[in-house]
Amino acid sequence: MITPAMRAAFAMLSGRGPAPASILAEWNELLAFTDRFQLTLHLRGIPGLPPRVEEEIDARLEKNRKRRERLCESYRAASRALDEAGVAFALLKGLTHETGFGVCPENRVQYDLDLLCRPEDYERAREALRRIGYAPHGGRSLSAEHGRPLVQPFEWKWRGDYYDPDMPIPIELHDSIWSAAQDRIRIDSAAFWKRRTILHVNGLAVPALSDVDRAGFAALHVLRHVLRNDARPAHAFELAQLLRARGEDDPFWAGWRQSREARLSVLESAGFRFAAEWFAVRGKLPRTREQPEKIEVWFRNFAWSPIANLAGGNKDALWLHLALLDNWGDRARVVCRRLAPLRLPHANASFGGRLRYHAAALGPTLFNGLRWWWGRDAGSTAPRLSDWKRGSA
Repeated sequence: MITPAMRAAFAMLSGRGPAPASILAEWNELLAFTDRFQLTLHLRGIPGLPPRVEEEIDARLEKNRKRRERLCESYRAASRALDEAGVAFALLKGLTHETGFGVCPENRVQYDLDLLCRPEDYERAREALRRIGYAPHGGRSLSAEHGRPLVQPFEWKWRGDYYDPDMPIPIELHDSIWSAAQDRIRIDSAAFWKRRTILHVNGLAVPALSDVDRAGFAALHVLRHVLRNDARPAHAFELAQLLRARGEDDPFWAGWRQSREARLSVLESAGFRFAAEWFAVRGKLPRTREQPEKIEVWFRNFAWSPIANLAGGNKDALWLHLALLDNWGDRARVVCRRLAPLRLPHANASFGGRLRYHAAALGPTLFNGLRWWWGRDAGSTAPRLSDWKRGSA
């Protein structure tokens, strides 16, 4: 279920008007949502924000500025260590979205550094970072795309502040763009690696993916989190801003299409579509002729299901996942994993909590999936963004 506060947040961030008077009593809920999903600072400058909320946003902004300084220092130290070890790398996401994406850099909230290296250099990269004090943290990896986060020693403890400038800055080391083991989706990382370039960001020379690959990888990143029932609205917001900033840049999108084989363009188009749906991007979208009709039907019915899942469980993304796979063997593995996984993707819950979550989501998931599979119209989860407008008139 998408709450009124969530609807209002998406409406404001989509440029649909000023802050609605109808949610004055729900600002705490709205800020709790936008803090959790790294969207609060993007509310800056929206007309109609209560003075108290503006003050809270300014306080968060000042903390984020301090954290950004630490983030850049951490990047410089890691970059020097890898350069001295002769390890080539590319920075993924993060700072590389501060150019060409149409995003205000100081509004971005970034928690870690994602570094891509070649598989044969992975252990040397880990050793180079170990020499400057980084060590694996936590009992297991947080993603199939990288190993356990690497952090320097710290005594910091979580105090409920998403903007705490003293929060440790992990490094997540990748040797591929996407791991096929969990999602059964196979992507050629070598092609991305060959096209990498140097960006100049915030006074730093940053090895990064090419322009079209940064856009494509951002779309893949949005899609990957959706397929894992762990949607990240801030990532989609940045992608939506890129679509607005470069929507009419025909040479850019021509380069994107020319560098993509058919399957990859279908995957990335799905990521772009989420950004466009959630943040009301109008006009031309990067599309592919190979886009299957069943994917289009899924978006018409379930585009907002990943957002609804953030407030209450559903697994409608499973059916999109199956539509993106090529063979029944991969589909069977994904069905088994998604319908009865061992843990929740976006919450630390007890076994009983996990059991209740999956039990509650199973029935609606199967019902909606069967209706979609048979080509019938399922009820849309799209929030009626005009509701709060009528209430505030």
